[in-house]
Amino acid sequence: MSKDRPMRKTYRQFDEFFKFIMTLNTAALLPVLNYLYNTDFKMNDVTIVIENNEQINVNQQIGRFNKNFADLMIAITEHYDGAKQRHIFHIELQSRLDKMMPYRMLQYGLQYGLRAACFCNNKMMLKLPRQKVLYPLKIAKDHSVDKLLIKQHGKDDFIFDFESVYVDDITDAEIKEKHLGLFALFKLFNRSLEVSDPNKNKALLENAFETIDDNYTNYIKLTEVEVESMKQAMQVVIKGDMDLGAFKNIRKEAERVVAERHRAAAEGRAEGRAEGKAEGKAEGLIEGETRKSVQIVKNMLLDGTLSDDQIMRFADIDRTELDRIKAML
Repeated sequence: MSKDRPMRKTYRQFDEFFKFIMTLNTAALLPVLNYLYNTDFKMNDVTIVIENNEQINVNQQIGRFNKNFADLMIAITEHYDGAKQRHIFHIELQSRLDKMMPYRMLQYGLQYGLRAACFCNNKMMLKLPRQKVLYPLKIAKDHSVDKLLIKQHGKDDFIFDFESVYVDDITDAEIKEKHLGLFALFKLFNRSLEVSDPNKNKALLENAFETIDDNYTNYIKLTEVEVESMKQAMQVVIKGDMDLGAFKNIRKEAERVVAERHRAAAEGRAEGRAEGKAEGKAEGLIEGETRKSVQIVKNMLLDGTLSDDQIMRFADIDRTELDRIKAML
């Protein structure tokens, strides 16, 4: 980010944008999950449920972490040979480094695992989701913390860790090859934070619209309203006029834009049909008059009492047209 350009938005607002774009449609999210977790899920073979978006409905009587919420918990159920296998993925979106991240990730994992805790042989067993921390913004990684060392007296040390993924490190070629359109939008957003030239930001917005069309109209088929919602979101953040809560009405605005587009198209088609009818009628009259004039010239030629010069003068035609009509006889 340019040193002479102030940070336009709070980190909370950045997070709001990232979570909105990540949860707009599970079809857009699936390639990202496959990339982050090295899986190969196919949309037709799985059911995807976003179990929470910054909220987990934990039974508060046993939930010890009800005031701290994970960003995205995603459940994928595979269907094959009549069997089902369920996978849970946790993506934590971060706009800045937090040295407490390992503690938070363990806390979120335990919070989720508590929902399906089981007890066997005097043991309580929790199953943690597969966890990643995703950094969409361009940030320094020198002081990132991604391990938690737990010590107990007289016991072996326990290390809890997770992987951090930095979108800025993912190459454009890899994004294109693996259809990671969401990451391409994140990178365009990052670039918009580094420039203050309106013309450059306009070019970035056009690039964002092309990226959305390439990925989510041509490759992954999203609905027209979902595609328009993506474009509305990118327009808000690249123009830099985003307020907290700006994305609550994005879908409503997208629906309005799409409805207006359909109305204008319908009016255009109706107008085109009316113009076509009028033009067709006029062309029909001209064509009818032309056929009538040709027949009159033919009659004069067959009568044989008028010279060619007289016929051309009376019918208001030239020598070429007269010769063409003669050839019809």
